[in-house]
Amino acid sequence: MPIFTKTGAFLQRIETSNNVQVIIKLIRPNNYSDATNQPNRDTLTHIPTLTLHINDDGKTVKLDFDPWSDINVNSDSNIDEKDIGIVTDLALAFFHQTIITSEFAGYLYRLPADPSEFRVGVEILEFDENDQKFYSYDVLETESLDSGARFQGARRNPQTGKVYEYGTALEALLKAFIKLEL
Repeated sequence: MPIFTKTGAFLQRIETSNNVQVIIKLIRPNNYSDATNQPNRDTLTHIPTLTLHINDDGKTVKLDFDPWSDINVNSDSNIDEKDIGIVTDLALAFFHQTIITSEFAGYLYRLPADPSEFRVGVEILEFDENDQKFYSYDVLETESLDSGARFQGARRNPQTGKVYEYGTALEALLKAFIKLEL
């Protein structure tokens, strides 16, 4: 199945000499259907980019984004400080998590679940420089049976199907992600 076909968030950590940048792309396939059919670097160029700049000490410098981009991520239909706060929290949670390392990117999306539960798919993506495409390196299956208060999960190898438990290492990231209303 091609990546970027589900509503969610693409996150990538880029380390520079001055700071760390977390790239955020809000994936809304209905809005970008032409762009999301081919999972390559160009796919993401059609989707507005938000960049959180973080100092070495982990303090936020600033969130950069095109003011005309659709970054509304809550139900009030306005792009305001609440949206900026939710996206900033997501980027900081991605910065602090340790499962998806800087040589990979992450793609988070909701999975079907009962009303009192949350299920989130987390794809770890690897970029192939030769053919300029992202490939699914690993798939993490997470769930919260208590309305998002706690998450647990397992890591499934896409090639072998073997499952590894990884506990709650992504809990802060998942809690920040479920606040998005895409």
